[in-house]
Amino acid sequence: NLGTMLCGIADVYDAMRSQRVYQDAFPTARILAVLQRNDGRQFDQHLVRRFAQIVGIYPVGNLVKLTTGDIAVVVKIHAPDPHRPQVRVVLDAGGVRVPPRELNLWERAGGDGDAVGIVAPVDPASVHLDPLTLL
Repeated sequence: NLGTMLCGIADVYDAMRSQRVYQDAFPTARILAVLQRNDGRQFDQHLVRRFAQIVGIYPVGNLVKLTTGDIAVVVKIHAPDPHRPQVRVVLDAGGVRVPPRELNLWERAGGDGDAVGIVAPVDPASVHLDPLTLL
């Protein structure tokens, strides 16, 4: 049934997202790749897409590295394009704290060469930041 399938998606997401003694947490993009895998145990892809729209590829509170080299915290999911959330830039490319500024990445997705996107999630410990204090 639908509820069971959605719980299964959420369970896999939560298990892979959690830091364990025996395993590091996986980035959200990798988790979604596992959920989208077509290996006979596949989840309903409509539900996976909907889950990604709700939770986001980069959930609120995640730190991410932008194509500019800046480090930002995700502050809002953009459901039509979960790869391009709203972020708050907090460190420049050199790792220096900057006055926070908001970017709506979905507005910066044009083909004009000015597009800013996310390169990868960032481990908060590696930049000595608690992302929850940045929201």
